[in-house]
Amino acid sequence: MTAATLIWVMPKKPPAPRRTHVKEAHLVLQDALLKVGAAADRSKGAQQKAHAEVAKKLGVSTSMLYKWREPAEKGSGHPNPLERTAILIEATGDTRIADWIAQRAGGQFTVDDPASPPAGLDKAANALVREFGLLIAEVVDAIEDHRITPDESQSLREKWNGLRKRAETFVRTCEKGDYGPKA
Repeated sequence: MTAATLIWVMPKKPPAPRRTHVKEAHLVLQDALLKVGAAADRSKGAQQKAHAEVAKKLGVSTSMLYKWREPAEKGSGHPNPLERTAILIEATGDTRIADWIAQRAGGQFTVDDPASPPAGLDKAANALVREFGLLIAEVVDAIEDHRITPDESQSLREKWNGLRKRAETFVRTCEKGDYGPKA
């Protein structure tokens, strides 16, 4: 037996299922209402009062609010506000709508980078680490004079958003199992 016949090749791992499942809109609304209800005190009827307050702020009836917790075909027969927002984004092709909502929630929306990631896990990971290092160096340069100008702030934001897009693309590619030797 030669040394070449003793080498065992590890089979390629199957793609990992994406763990960041996108919930259906009615389930997101249901979870949000459960959260509001759970935050209400434990007294009798507190959950219903909390839901009535949400409905009042939205200018709809409590029954409509509950119908939005069901799929459109079982509930009101019309898309709920989340579904309508998704339809609006699709119809206009304008993701600023999502960004506006994200900003209202205290965050920021970032579209995934459609550019194909570098071939190979090592190269892609090294590129991310290198870019992150360059961003840190730019932050250090910006604070050297103990203040950050609006132009420096804008430059940092643009570079951070680009890096965040590439990092998300990297992670999604890994989730799909697209990195590694092709069998």
